Amino acid sequence: MSRPLITTVGCCSSTTARISITAKNGLTHARLAFRSGEGAFQERTLRLCPPTGSSFLLGSFELEGLAASSTVEYAVAISASEEGLPSLQELSCAGGLSRFRLLPPPGQPLRIGLVSCNGCYTVNEPSRRHAMWKRLGEVVAAGEVDLLIHLGDQIYADHIREAWQRAGLDDCLTPQNEELMQRLRESFRAVYCETWQRPEIAAVLGSVPSLMMWDDHDIFDGWGSHDEVSPADRAFFEAARTAFSEFQQRLNPPGFSDSFGFGWVSNGLGVLVLDGRSHRNWKEQTIIGRKQWAEIDAWLETQLGAGLKRLFVVTGVPPLHAKVAAASKILERLGLTSFLGDVRDSWMEPNNAEELRKLLNRLFDFRKRSPVTEVTLVGGDVHVGTTARLRSRMPSHKRNDSDQPELTQVVSSGIGSEPPTGLIRKVVELGVGSESVDMYQDLFHGRLLELPGNPDGRLLFRRNFAVLDLGPSGKAGWDPDRNLRVRYYAEGLERPIEQTLLAL
Repeated sequence: MSRPLITTVGCCSSTTARISITAKNGLTHARLAFRSGEGAFQERTLRLCPPTGSSFLLGSFELEGLAASSTVEYAVAISASEEGLPSLQELSCAGGLSRFRLLPPPGQPLRIGLVSCNGCYTVNEPSRRHAMWKRLGEVVAAGEVDLLIHLGDQIYADHIREAWQRAGLDDCLTPQNEELMQRLRESFRAVYCETWQRPEIAAVLGSVPSLMMWDDHDIFDGWGSHDEVSPADRAFFEAARTAFSEFQQRLNPPGFSDSFGFGWVSNGLGVLVLDGRSHRNWKEQTIIGRKQWAEIDAWLETQLGAGLKRLFVVTGVPPLHAKVAAASKILERLGLTSFLGDVRDSWMEPNNAEELRKLLNRLFDFRKRSPVTEVTLVGGDVHVGTTARLRSRMPSHKRNDSDQPELTQVVSSGIGSEPPTGLIRKVVELGVGSESVDMYQDLFHGRLLELPGNPDGRLLFRRNFAVLDLGPSGKAGWDPDRNLRVRYYAEGLERPIEQTLLAL
């Protein structure tokens, strides 16, 4: 019995689910056996379709009318013909059934897992590479995560770019060269399969609903933050965009019209996911793009009367991190110019200041106009874990005369990538400091918080993932004080680091 290369659980509700699969080698037919709760097994049959010119085949099962907030058991088989598929009884009794939970019933907040930066860098101990994925799988299996948000860099495709450059293909690589583009798209698809077939990763992807947004390494390092974009660069972006839509976007709810951004609401929680790569352009000082800003505004407007208790805003790169100007100067003095692309990615880089102002102004304005909603920014990218508070000093953002407008920020990075070491770690530490950081013309300030029990204070220099809990510990329902509990599971620490971000 053949199984798909990749099986991933995508967007779900308390009664619906999406299961997406990827196959190869002409295995064009798939059968799903599933049951929800104590119900009988049912089956769905699907014909997989290859993208134009591809050897990979894709398909998604859309399930409706499932037992509310139940556990779904399932198995998938693939074959070159429908006749070659196992029967429902054979498939459901074959052993090794996978499981995931539908979302909790209305009124019960979701527990959100955060992962990012699944880097494949060589480490001194290769056995450590997927250790945090294994631990995440254990946390998911224990029923402690309802939804997993992948914050960016789900794959690292930089080596594809480097290989094409070494082969001298840049001069003839353009988005119009369909022969080379077809090869390039297949390279990206192969990286997804190679990365997501790892047993530790596959176990997670098949056992919890996932939502995903890309960042630069899903394309190549620093995309959009370079001075010039060559035809070859644009070709890589176009190939990466195709692969992202096939492997990641298909898991998400319907999104905005000219980006991969989207908004999603469930159980009193809103998730606004920003696409910070599709329209990023250093020369034009753009991160989000005019049309995406307009669609963000429209989505936020529709949520004003919805009574959201919490809004998570996914930015990929976190708005608050190191003091960018200082870090840039230190890197230049040390001759570490290869890391300047990471500095340019920052929202706090002076070139990106106007985009940062637009972001913060919108979110503080939403906080004021929706006083029942707590707003939290979540990001990855920087290969350390942090929590922070961001404050507006603009009187127009106050709910009342005594209000101190604040947003919280949680960063979880990376689950696979190594934390900064050596000189780069020193630069990050010097760039962070302990005092409040001016984020924009003394109108917005931010401060990283001490992480209780973290040996390194404000910065978690360990591979990690985070779980965000909006309910009181051990009880169903929302925290009556609207607090947010953050748990960091970090490599080398037996117990998670826990912090409660108080609502203000």
